[in-house]
Amino acid sequence: MKKKQKNMKNKQRILIASDIHLCHIDWYGVPTEERMERFVRHVEEEYAKEPFEALLLLGDYSLDHWKWNIKGCWLTEGKSNTRTFAKTYVSRLKKLGVPIVMIAGNHEQYGEALWTELTGYHRRDHLVCGELLFIFPDTFGADLDPTEHSDGTYCGVDVDFVKKIMAEYPDKKVILCAHHFAPERESEEFRTLVKEEKRILCLFGGHVHRSNVVELGEAWGNKVLLYTGNYSYNTGKEADAEISFWGFRDLKIDSDEWSSCYITPENTAVIDGKEIHHPHGVQDEYFSK
Repeated sequence: MKKKQKNMKNKQRILIASDIHLCHIDWYGVPTEERMERFVRHVEEEYAKEPFEALLLLGDYSLDHWKWNIKGCWLTEGKSNTRTFAKTYVSRLKKLGVPIVMIAGNHEQYGEALWTELTGYHRRDHLVCGELLFIFPDTFGADLDPTEHSDGTYCGVDVDFVKKIMAEYPDKKVILCAHHFAPERESEEFRTLVKEEKRILCLFGGHVHRSNVVELGEAWGNKVLLYTGNYSYNTGKEADAEISFWGFRDLKIDSDEWSSCYITPENTAVIDGKEIHHPHGVQDEYFSK
């Protein structure tokens, strides 16, 4: 006999960020170290406004592995900007006193042992937060520790891993988070799991450097995939940067209802050759049905 699901704890809040890219490029006229300082400060300010219970980081903190131009700094120089990000900036965010998860992106192709050595975290993970279970599959977990420059190999979701973690916490609502979900490249088994498992509320992903909400349709049980934007560069033309300017996504839960929006802190930058002031804003809101 199945146990009845308990209501989720009222008024939980989670902050989710990805694609921060500490590297050699100063995007939008802002020096990289200053941009990192802004990221940390804006997360701290968001916590001061309205505390959150966990900070989820979904990959691409660097260009340590990179196929183009000067190539990735790990194979070229033996330098890890990912390590710098973890030791310098994530360590400061730990002072907020909330759990932090830091999974790998496609530009961090370190194997599990080296990833843990560099960051203190795991490439894939899970986190229990109140009545929520966050599961973090590693969808770029193939061809790790490469000897040639590349942008990573998408391998999709390890369904056995997800099922195993879900089985360990049978009474928790589930949210799946990965650096990237490519629905059209995922297995039928994963699609069926998302469709049929009522405990799975939604999916969060990064990678595309945009903030938007994708309705996955009936084949996925009408679940949604919410993209986390970036704190580096927007995809597409430079003039389009304001569409998903620097920011992060939040998740709010109140009893059995949840909502999410993309938050863009107040910022200044140079876009299309002109200095712009980007006010604090909220966009791409989604409310559970």
